[in-house]
Amino acid sequence: MKTVIWDYNGTILDDLDICLQIENEMLKERNMPAWPVDRETYLDHFGFPVIDYYYYIGYTFENETYDDISVEFNERYDELFDGAGLMPEFLPAIQRSKASGNRNVILSACQHDKLIRQCTQLGIAQYFDEILGIDNLLAGSKTEMALKWLEQSKTDPETCLYLGDSLHDLDTARALGVKDCILIAKGHQSLKVLKAGYDRVAASLDEVEL
Repeated sequence: MKTVIWDYNGTILDDLDICLQIENEMLKERNMPAWPVDRETYLDHFGFPVIDYYYYIGYTFENETYDDISVEFNERYDELFDGAGLMPEFLPAIQRSKASGNRNVILSACQHDKLIRQCTQLGIAQYFDEILGIDNLLAGSKTEMALKWLEQSKTDPETCLYLGDSLHDLDTARALGVKDCILIAKGHQSLKVLKAGYDRVAASLDEVEL
């Protein structure tokens, strides 16, 4: 049996527009010269750690901390969450995966209880055998949590396929020992950025064999 590990934001959830909206509202309110950041600029420069991207768009964190910015962003994100939706190709993809007999797992840096609520609201919780948010297993990071989950569930990383939308997902897959990783260029990093760092990139989930 194959285990498909799904990243959430930008792979399952189409939340780019609300992220850009919040980012630009915050930049405008602070009279920062980067406003407005357009879609192409975001996709070509967003990455991890996220603080590096914030420096790129002009934050100095002299008068407010990175944590302050993150908390404000997340509060606004929760308020606008209803404006996000599923990637159009997701439901056919997860249904193909289920029909193939795969085990399906969400791995997300989203807080666990919030992740469960969002998946329930989106009507997708029933498709997954596990939904893993970052406070699962008392882990301090997405990778640490996933390593503990692999060990506790006795999942062989050689039997896993990792699907994500960023080079950070590739780094996570490698840290887990998952060699089968496909990045989908419909999330938070552009096709150009993904292909510059990796050779297994799909334009959408429609192209992924599950």
